[in-house]
Amino acid sequence: MAAEDDLASVRSSLLIVAQTGDASDLDVPRRNLARLKAASLANEMPAIEKLCCECEELIDQFSSAEKISPGAAYSALDIVARIEAAVWDVPMHSEDFLSDIAGFIEASFDDLMPRKEHIPEPAAEEFEIDEETLDIFRSEADDLLSNIAENLGILSEFPADQNALWEVRRNAHTFKGAAGIVGLKEASETAHRMEDLLDKMVETRCEAVPEILSFLVASSKRLTDIAAAKSFDDDGDLDRRYAAAMACLSLSGNGDKPRPENSAATTQAPTRPDPSRSTTTPIVRVSLDRLDELIKLSRSLIVNRSAVEERIADFGLMNDQSAEAIGKFEVLLEAQKALTDEIQTKLLRIRMVKFGTLETRLGRNVNVTCTDEGKKAVLEIENGEVEIDTQVIDALIEPMLHLLKNAVVHGIESPDTRRLIGKPERGRIVVSIEADDEAIVLSVTDDGGGISPTKLREKAIASGIITEHQADSMSDRDALELIFNRGLTTADKLDMNAGRGVGMSIVKEAIESRGGTVIVKSEPQRGTTFTILMPLGTQPASVENIAVSVAENTSSDLPPLVLIVDDSPSIRRQSTKLVEQAGLRVITANNGADALELLLNGEWEPDLILSDVEMPQIDGWGFLEYIKTDENFGHFPVVMVTSLDAENHRQRALELGASDYLIKPLKENDLARVINTIIRPKSQQPA
Repeated sequence: MAAEDDLASVRSSLLIVAQTGDASDLDVPRRNLARLKAASLANEMPAIEKLCCECEELIDQFSSAEKISPGAAYSALDIVARIEAAVWDVPMHSEDFLSDIAGFIEASFDDLMPRKEHIPEPAAEEFEIDEETLDIFRSEADDLLSNIAENLGILSEFPADQNALWEVRRNAHTFKGAAGIVGLKEASETAHRMEDLLDKMVETRCEAVPEILSFLVASSKRLTDIAAAKSFDDDGDLDRRYAAAMACLSLSGNGDKPRPENSAATTQAPTRPDPSRSTTTPIVRVSLDRLDELIKLSRSLIVNRSAVEERIADFGLMNDQSAEAIGKFEVLLEAQKALTDEIQTKLLRIRMVKFGTLETRLGRNVNVTCTDEGKKAVLEIENGEVEIDTQVIDALIEPMLHLLKNAVVHGIESPDTRRLIGKPERGRIVVSIEADDEAIVLSVTDDGGGISPTKLREKAIASGIITEHQADSMSDRDALELIFNRGLTTADKLDMNAGRGVGMSIVKEAIESRGGTVIVKSEPQRGTTFTILMPLGTQPASVENIAVSVAENTSSDLPPLVLIVDDSPSIRRQSTKLVEQAGLRVITANNGADALELLLNGEWEPDLILSDVEMPQIDGWGFLEYIKTDENFGHFPVVMVTSLDAENHRQRALELGASDYLIKPLKENDLARVINTIIRPKSQQPA
């Protein structure tokens, strides 16, 4: 299976080279052929090994050419086809062939079957839904249908209005899922057909001509009737309207773009839900400043409550009557405590916004960029129900827009290229979010061509960011980080979407300004993922926090102390939680310079230091070297915790005196091993 994946990647890369003639795209086939050759040598398959060598030699000849001809690339593809035939021939002569072939055939048919968009399976007709769930659905349906009606009204006057089109699509998509959950199969299918039509309108750049608008209005009325449990005559009218709308789209796709006529004579006015049934709650807009004032007041109530509790506790001996009065007062105080806690919680919830509310804006950004670039892509939002503080949303929106634009411009291939290498014409971009009380993790993933480390190195050298010597010693993982340098771009042209070399640096600077980090991972031909880790309101443990807890601890038998050195607040927080859960004390530092300053003041003597490598001011290498060459600090055990997983980095750390080398993120089992091998042996030594 690994051989098939490697060969598929080699074939896709060579097909692209045949199109572009770019020799810098040869890294992937070289690497995969080398891996396949090594595997064939280890498994005593000389025929495959020989073919791999032949293909490698031909590819090496390409490197000297300024532009690779299609004929040369296809010569290499012929050898790849011979390798594939040889690989397929191996299991046919093995004992396991007959047992494997059935599974292979079944998997092959699965691959050949046309892939359809997944639609949530609606509940069975007889599925029991409780009345409360139905009430919730009806209320939601009223809002969704009202929004659809409003935006259909806009489209009837302004057929090219993309904002209105996207709003109709978004609400139809939501209605589809909600109807499916409560078992309204026909409503779910109707909404899904609306959504499909609207997607095709975007794809073909078709305006809301009368035939299309007629179908959308009729579909909206059908959804309204189903949601209100009203009967209707299904005489096929909706199907006929759908066929007419699709015919218009076909004309548009062939270049004969239909123009809207006077829609007033041919299209009914959008039907809104019955106002008498609507349970929509009025909305009042309040500025964040006023809301924050209320939150501060609620916190003051909590502080005041604590002071009252302390005063009650100060009462000494009391007679029976006084004790009874105090007891009644404590009951009232407990009730007040519950109320203030509830007020605080609900005020904080008011600031929260569902991440899914950004779908329209993010989707519009992808759509516009695709139109500009002549590409096709669909945006998917995962975990859209997650609620995020509105100010955090504001901080994330611009970086997300940059990442989505980057995914279309640099990631998603052109439809012709995707067809050539066996991918669907329409690319896929997924935005996913996870959150808790301390941090959020946001990822943007595309299924495009990936980022070429070789091209990044070449661009960085040409831009003067790194030297050729630095490029030669740089791993692919380190090379990917070059994308965040200001002034570096992989674009071949300068336009509104790319070529200025500022997009990714803006993302990194915006996230780091709020204490977050950005991580990039990429796989050739399979895509790229950018992951943002951003801390929320809770701050990581600090020296001041630890100083207070130590001062309050009157016992001389204190737990071991761990110093965590990392420039990422979210990573510091995650590591702090793990260490504290292990029963140890923690102090933290932002980088090597801060850590040295903390140690030089003489107040702290850690039993263990966990240090990152890549940090500003003094990095992990400099910090480790200083510690291990200083007579006062040399006995401190230092464990490097880093994302650099190359063997040369590990060897360098051990040569400088590190006690261990761990790969991020810090894991519970790795920490337990370090504690058992480093801290506990020290504590067991005789005093």
